Parts: sequence; C-alpha cells; structure tokens
Amino acid sequence: MLASIQFLTPLTVAAFGTAAASLLVGGLLLRWLGGPPARIARRWGLFGLRTAAVATLVLILLNPSNVSQAPGPIDRPDVFYLLDASQSMAVGDGETRFEHSRRLMREADAATRDEDHALVKLFRFGHRLAAVELGEEQQKSEMSTSVAPGRAKRKQLAPTDSDTQLLTALRQVPSRFGRRPPAAIVLFSDGRTHDETGVDQLAAQFAKLNVPVHVVPVGDTAKGGDVAIVACVVPPRARRFAEVEVQVFLRSYGYDGRRCEVSLIAPSNVEGEAARSLAAPVPVTLHDGFQSVALSFRTDAKTRKLQVAVSNLPDEVSTANNSFNTEVQIDRTKIRVLYIEGSSQPQKPIQVGTRVEMRGPYSDLQKALTEDEDIECVVLSTSGRGRMLRVSDIGAASSSRGFPETVAELSAFDAIILSDVASEAFTEQQLDWLEKWTGQRGGGLLMVGGQRSFQAGRWDDTPIAQILPIEMRDENDWIPGTQVSVVADPQAMSHPLWTIVTDAQQNREIISQFPSFFGANRWAGVKPNLTRVLAMSNLAAADVPTGVATVGTPKPVKTPSYFQSLQSNLTGKKKGESPKPDGQSGRVEKSDAQTPAPPTSDSLSSQPAIVVGKYGRGRTMAIAMPITPPWANDLLTKWGGDTKYYGKFWRNAIYWLTENSSIGRRRLVVTADKKFYRPGETISLSAAAFDEAANQTAAYTITSMIEPQTSLSDLESDYSPIRWPDGKPRESGESGPFIAWGEEFNLPRVDADSGKPAFALEMPIADALTVGSVSQSLRIELTAMEEFTQVDSTSLDIQILHDPFEQQNPFPNHDLLVSIAKCSGGRVISDASQLAEVLRDVPMKVGSPIVKKTPLWSTWWLWTWLLALLTAEWIWRRSVGLA
Repeated sequence: MLASIQFLTPLTVAAFGTAAASLLVGGLLLRWLGGPPARIARRWGLFGLRTAAVATLVLILLNPSNVSQAPGPIDRPDVFYLLDASQSMAVGDGETRFEHSRRLMREADAATRDEDHALVKLFRFGHRLAAVELGEEQQKSEMSTSVAPGRAKRKQLAPTDSDTQLLTALRQVPSRFGRRPPAAIVLFSDGRTHDETGVDQLAAQFAKLNVPVHVVPVGDTAKGGDVAIVACVVPPRARRFAEVEVQVFLRSYGYDGRRCEVSLIAPSNVEGEAARSLAAPVPVTLHDGFQSVALSFRTDAKTRKLQVAVSNLPDEVSTANNSFNTEVQIDRTKIRVLYIEGSSQPQKPIQVGTRVEMRGPYSDLQKALTEDEDIECVVLSTSGRGRMLRVSDIGAASSSRGFPETVAELSAFDAIILSDVASEAFTEQQLDWLEKWTGQRGGGLLMVGGQRSFQAGRWDDTPIAQILPIEMRDENDWIPGTQVSVVADPQAMSHPLWTIVTDAQQNREIISQFPSFFGANRWAGVKPNLTRVLAMSNLAAADVPTGVATVGTPKPVKTPSYFQSLQSNLTGKKKGESPKPDGQSGRVEKSDAQTPAPPTSDSLSSQPAIVVGKYGRGRTMAIAMPITPPWANDLLTKWGGDTKYYGKFWRNAIYWLTENSSIGRRRLVVTADKKFYRPGETISLSAAAFDEAANQTAAYTITSMIEPQTSLSDLESDYSPIRWPDGKPRESGESGPFIAWGEEFNLPRVDADSGKPAFALEMPIADALTVGSVSQSLRIELTAMEEFTQVDSTSLDIQILHDPFEQQNPFPNHDLLVSIAKCSGGRVISDASQLAEVLRDVPMKVGSPIVKKTPLWSTWWLWTWLLALLTAEWIWRRSVGLA
C-alpha cells in the first residue's frame, strides 16, 4: 500500500492568487478609508494572534490530505471440484480411493494457502449432483479454508451412493454456474460409471464454453479382481445353545471359477477371550456377480459378536471388504420343563441345612436342570397307573395341581420328559394335547427307558407313538438286569447333545467314558424320515435275560455278575438274589401278563440307544435306557467322578429339544415367506392369533407399523421402501406411494382353513433402495388388540438386499477419464502439486486501485487550536478597551 500527503485545495492556483490579491487590495482600501489605527491597537501580540489565525484558515483552505493507494480487488474465478461419492470409491487397502481424493484436495490447498488462487466449490455426485456445504469446524478438518463457507452438513461426506451417474452429473453442472462459468472443473473419480455413452460429446461442449475438465484418476488398475462380503443375514436374537444359520452374500469379479473359503469366527474381546472359529470353513467356487453361502453355528451362554470372512485372493483390489461384523443377542427367556417321573423308588428324607427335604428318583435330574438359571423344572410324580402329583419345593408330593388342566397351561411348557410312566396315567384328551403341543406349538418331547416306557407302558397304541422317532415292538420291550454299553455314533459327535466341553479332544475322551446301564428298552427300529441316531447300545448275548418277570410270579433272569454286584450294593442283598427295581419286593410290575420270547444275540447287538427326530414344528428324543436308580446308577455317580458331565448332558438335551418352542408360547405369531428379499419383490406377511386356550382366533385386530433398524435421524427419507398395498384403505392421512416410517395399518383378515394364518398382507418392495443402500434392514412391529386391550405384540425383521452396479465391477476405468480430459481441453492430474498448479494458473482479473483520501485538518486538535487563537485575541482586545 502506498501513502503520501497532498494539498487537495478545491481552488486552482490562479483562483487562489486572485483571492489573495483581492483580500490584500481590500485590506489596503479599508486602511485608507479608515485612517491609521489607534495607538492602543498597535500591539505586536494582537498582530501575532491574528496572523496565526489567518495562517490556520489558509492552511485549511489548502486542504492538506493523507492519500493512500491499495491494489484493486482480485476477482477470483471459481473452480468446481466434482467428487465421486459412489461405493466403488470406498475400495482400497490402507487408503481408499475416496480418501486419496480428499488427501489431494487438502495438500493442494495447503500449497496455495498463502497465494492468490481460484475459489474452490465442492460438489459430490453419485445418483445426483449435490453441493457440499461444510461448517467452519468441518471446513478446517474436512476440506480447506478456500471452500466457500456455509451451513454445516447433517451427515459426514462419505462414498455411499450405490450408482455413479457421471453423465447426469456433468449435465447438471451448468445449472450451478451462476453469473459466469467456472475457470475449470476438476473431476475426482475412478471412472466406474453406469452411463458412459455420450460423456465425450458432453465434454466437448465444456471445451466450447472454455471450461476445461481436468481429471484426477484414482484406483489401482494393476489388480486382478475383487471378492467382498456385501451383506449378512443373521437373527438378531437366539436362544442359548441354539443352532443359528448365517446367510452370507458375496460379490466377486475377476475370479470366475476360483475357489475360496468363507469362515465364521468369534473375534477376541475386551474380556480377554481369544478369537476362535465357530464353524468349519465353507469352500466356495466363485462366479462373477452375486452369490450366497450358508453357515451355521451354535450359540453359547452370552451375546456373541460375529465376524464373517472370506479368504484373501492374490491381487485383490481391496481386502478391507473381505470381512463383515455382526452380532447375535441371547434370548434369556426361561425354558420351562415338565418332568413326569413314574418310578416307584421310595423317597428318602435328607437334612439340608435347617430343613428336611424329600429326595426321590426325580431329584438328580431336577437338580441338574435347575443348575442352569434359565431352566425351570416342574416335577410330576406318579406311581404306575396312579394319579400324577406335583412335587413341592422340598421334594414332597403335593395333593394339588397335577398334569395341566388346559391347553393354555400345557402351552406354558417348552419341554416334557416322560420317564418310566405308563400311558394309562394319561387320559385320551391329554394324549391328544401332547401330540398337538409337539406338532403345532413346537414343544420338545423326550421319552426315556424304563419298565413302563415305550411298548412296555403300552405307548404303541397312543398318539405319542407317531411322535417318537423310533418304531416300537409288538411285545414287551423292557429288558431289566442287562448291562447295556452305550457308544456315541461317530457321525453324530457334532450333535449338541454330545458337546460336554469345548475342547474337541477332551470332549471325545469324555464321551468315550459314557457309563453303562442295567436295563433298556428294545425297539423295532428307527423311523426313516427326519430322524438321527446319536448312540448305539452293545448288548452281549451272554447278558441277555431269558425272560421278563410278570406281576405276581417272578421269573428267573439271567443276570450278569456286575449287575448282581451293583444290586447287592444298592439293596443289601447277596449275590444271586433277584433285583428289586423301583423299591418293589422281588417282582417287576407289568401292566399285563405278557412274556416276550427270549431275544436272540443278533437282535440285541448294535441296537439304537439314543435317537432324535422332528415332528411338525417340534422336536423329539428317545433314550432306550432308564435314568433313575438302580438302572442308571453309573450315569448318576461315576461319569467324570461327579455330576458335572451328567448335568451338562441333560441340559444339552433340553436346549436342543426346545430350539423351536419359544414361539409356541406367543399368542401372536407372525411369519414372512422369505428370510431376505430383493428390490421389486413382494413380502408375504402372515399372522396367527391365539386365545387364552391356545385356540386360533380371528377375533383380534392386528395393528402393524414399519420401523427402521437405525436411528430416524440417519435416514434420508421419511418413507420406508415398502409400497402401500393396492386397494387397501389408508386412514393415516399419508398420501405417498410408500408406507411412512411409523405409519400404522391393520392386517386384513383372510378366509383360512383351520390351523392356517387368519391374517395376511402382500407388501411390494420398491424397485430400488434409497441412495447409498446396498442393503436395508427394517422391522415390522405387530400388536394384537382385543378392543382396547393389548393381547400380545411381536416383531419381524426384514432384510432387503440387492447387487448394485457399483459393486458388480470395482475396477477403475481411467481410459474414460483420460478421454474426458482430452475432449474438454483439460489435463490428467496425478498428484497434489499438479492440482495446486491448476488453482494458481487460472486467469484472475484485478480491479482499479483503491485510493483513500483523509483530510489532515479534519481533526479535533486543529479546530481547537483555531478556536483558542480567536478566543485569546478577543479577550485581549476586551482587556485593553478595543471591543
């Protein structure tokens, strides 16, 4: 800036000289006319004051001024940054393509910060072109001070768009020019776009406007391909020790026919647990595009974070997308078990602290189950054909509340154990209830061996026979006093029943020590469908009894020496005496007097001992051996030296039996026709409601709404991707084609057969998801209402997936970008220094210099000086009498 002092008098020199001469002549004329001044007025002091005042006025008339000159304003032209914000820009190892572009912007800004350069305006494009408006703090950290400030963005700038419409973005750019076009456009992209046709012609139009399009190609073109996990469908909640299916969706390109593995692991956590595999890796043969892989694992006792990973392949574009993290929460709803024990073993009083408890044949299993805080066990005790009585907390039988009196009461249980109880203990109605409870509700039914189990208890002529996974014989199948060795089927070691400890080697050793039993039921075979043999029994022909004793007339049984020794220890009898099972005196009770033919050696070797199966929605298990003393004494006391293996074995059985039972407790059950959907498909929603007696009813109103799985503030739209069903009245006041988040609607009733859902609705999905979505999770909340009373509520998770163009081929297309630069007269920029040159080299217009003139007399002290001179002169004249 230049500064100087100049006299800027409004008078010219001639005018000023004329004025001075006129004042001088006028003064002399007045002096001549007035005569000489009086002697008293001839004072040099007064003359000095008057001279100073006149000189001050003359100075003011000359107008001395401070003149400063500043350079004229620089008219900085705009440079548009077009930043590709599609999902392909998120590819990269260490630094993504998007991060690379942002880094070049920051480095170029830092290089030109102290220089005059173009004003940068940032735009993102993908599905559409949008200006990026950063707040002050974001501006400093995200971009640079050269970006025009504006209001803060609601969401962080990120590569989320599922498509790149470059041609559309370039067509929209001229609408953002304002009063003049920018000096240049800089395009940051990998060149992967959906609409290549016509881009060169449009670039040529920018050349006619003198707006070159410079390009910054990003992405490594030397890679061989890419494989990525784009989505994972897993239930948000699951029961403990339940088998959970994980559906993994892969997208690959460039590796057609190559093999890789998909693995499921539990990553290390803050509690110090090391990462471990949850399932065996699944081999996959890749093909270009979208494909799915199913894995399964068994939950444990707590919420588990999961990581699905696909093995890295050579020369991948990026390995950062080879893993996917998710989580499964544990449903801690209590499992209710109804344990019905028919053993006649006597109860014994046991001192426990300050109270006495009655210990019965059911006590060991009840204790083993209830050691798990998530299992509740209700015990019913019956003696042969006697009435079932509920066992109290102290172990004594109660005279009230036996078998559930209603279907609703029975439906409150998840598993039922039938141990040595005859079919005659149940009414025909109760047996029908058990069949429906298993097949329709999804309960788990377990029958264990004993002298009143299976055919020996006449279960072969009941509805339970079709539920169990085994075929019963036509004759008494109970074989007492025979040492039964049980060996787990090697092909069934993966079944959760045999998971006693987590270490595989130790677990095999424990299973190999599975104890023997002293009695078993002999089945005719295993049902062929939906069943699995978990263990076999190995009965030696020499240990097979020659007959079974009947009521009233005991018959000799060929008893092995080991069993005789055990019997002697249990009953106090000497070796050779008949066993007295269930506390009876020398006889084995049987419901009738049938005596089976002695079994052969072939019929007893390799007999199935433990078989599991499915029936309707429920699960079933049959165990040929009894579980009460004296038959199962080794299982109770000798497996592992205590009851820890015994308890884990039975809890495994209960958890497996009840995997499908939790939904059976509900009075509102909702299902969808698929686990996941693609855009354009239709969700078929079905609901069934049940009254207090567990009977299906259509008397309720089912109210529904759709909620996002994420926060509402993170959504780009107030509407879900679900279309409003055609022909359905809309009472919410909304009028758009899609269902709004939180908008309530009722499920219509449908004419359905008995047992079929009474409510159903078809809900079409949008043809494309919202911007940035590769997948979208939503939740349908449903409530059953009886007038103004809520009966039950539930929710259903819906996963919508699709394979966007952006992820079908992640390779960069730099040739397209080079062609754009060539056609528009732009450059190909490879680093930040070249980008900084673009910002510096744009032509800038400098305006006229700014001149600022400040009069020096326009100050308070000068006017105070003049006023002081005049005042002093006036006072002096007054004092000498001249005024």
